Amino acid sequence: MAIVSVSIPDHLLKKVDEAVSKLGFTGRSELVREAVRRMLEAYDVSMKAGRGIFIITVLSDHSIYKASDRKILEVIHENQQSIKAFYHQILRDTLCLNIVVVESFWEIIGAILRDLRSIRGVLYVNVSAYVL
Repeated sequence: MAIVSVSIPDHLLKKVDEAVSKLGFTGRSELVREAVRRMLEAYDVSMKAGRGIFIITVLSDHSIYKASDRKILEVIHENQQSIKAFYHQILRDTLCLNIVVVESFWEIIGAILRDLRSIRGVLYVNVSAYVL
């Protein structure tokens, strides 16, 4: 089995350690392997889907990067031909939730996800797929 080194922020590592003990994993590596396995299974389903409705959720903190919300909106505008709905909610202070509904092909979704994940201040990006 190959060994992969991963840098994880302290706040996430704390959550990993809590999950390891509460969910019965034998260690961090087992939890990470399971998380990667689940993500890749979802990716496989999405890739085979072709055209579909995709729901992208983005959590951002503009105390980390003041322009993060503006950058997220730029990505949305660049892909507006595929965007069916966009929702922005301030959760507290500088923490924001964005939900984007996209009808498109996986290749376009992949590009949107890469763009969103590259924005400083974006804490979390997730996608769910519904096959048309």
